[in-house]
Amino acid sequence: MNFIKTKVYKLLAPQELVLIEEQINVDNLEENEFIAETIYTAISPGTETAAFIGKEPLRPGNIYPRVVGYCNIAKIISKGKSIHDLSVGDFVLTFQSHRSHYVQSNKDFYLKINPELAKEATVAYLFHLGYHSLLTAGAKQGHNIAIIGAGVLGVATSVMSEVSGARTFLFSNQSDSISFMAKYNKFVSVLKKQDSSLKYIQTQTEETGLDIIVNTSNSWDDWKFALNAVNTNGLIVNLGFPGRGEALPLFNPLDPQFVYTKNLTIKALSPLYEAEISASQIRFNVKRNLEYIISLINAGRIFFDQLVTKEISYLNLNDQYIQYTSQNNYLLSTLIHWKD
Repeated sequence: MNFIKTKVYKLLAPQELVLIEEQINVDNLEENEFIAETIYTAISPGTETAAFIGKEPLRPGNIYPRVVGYCNIAKIISKGKSIHDLSVGDFVLTFQSHRSHYVQSNKDFYLKINPELAKEATVAYLFHLGYHSLLTAGAKQGHNIAIIGAGVLGVATSVMSEVSGARTFLFSNQSDSISFMAKYNKFVSVLKKQDSSLKYIQTQTEETGLDIIVNTSNSWDDWKFALNAVNTNGLIVNLGFPGRGEALPLFNPLDPQFVYTKNLTIKALSPLYEAEISASQIRFNVKRNLEYIISLINAGRIFFDQLVTKEISYLNLNDQYIQYTSQNNYLLSTLIHWKD
């Protein structure tokens, strides 16, 4: 029998990450499956760090043991005869976890990509989450948009907001984030979360204020700031999860003075349709959105370096998670190399 050894990261319990070895039986490959060898994965810090430290799950049920990660670029090394859109040697973007090899059905999402963009495309889905937030908000060119939080999703959203033609502000109290944005996204104004910043925005927007806020934070304080900062008739999109990992707030998060008097609209960032479907039925789906993101990368309009602050070997994933939890350094996404 023909086997491939694969290394898979699994989180057995909070802060108990193990790299285990499994086997893939190539002879058992189904007609509608392919086998891929991972080249790169990328860390989504919020999701993966929350799992690593044991924050409450977003869905009911036990979360351990579990795999971690969902940004994967891999090379096809074998395929079933019903896979007609891929050839051996092609590169694909998938939502597979941190692992060296995997088997996947063609019923699960994948996107064929240009091998020359393999590294850069590893973070395409992180950019996509920011893009999806703006689509959810119905953002238009000329809108004044603020993003709360300068983690990877906050930065990704600010990048996509600036590309869309919106006047963009990023709220962060991290001094390192201010210098990082000045280097990699100088057209976005980075401001402290304080009343003087809101007064500054009024002067910069000809008194039109903030039409849209994308909140990437889990903090109740940041949620209250969003309620105060957004315009009357404004809109807040939640890319974060207010209250996750915190005690109950000392204020009403749906206080009528905001939601009723200001006539606010609040939207959650919901999953998008992943299956193949025509643009006439659903214009914006995961595949078309990612193709658009990758086209922006290829055109030099958005950049890998805007989201990635470190590159490591796959052997150092546990140490990198510890770096995230220590919060000693300003870290966005981390690119993981799987080829020795």
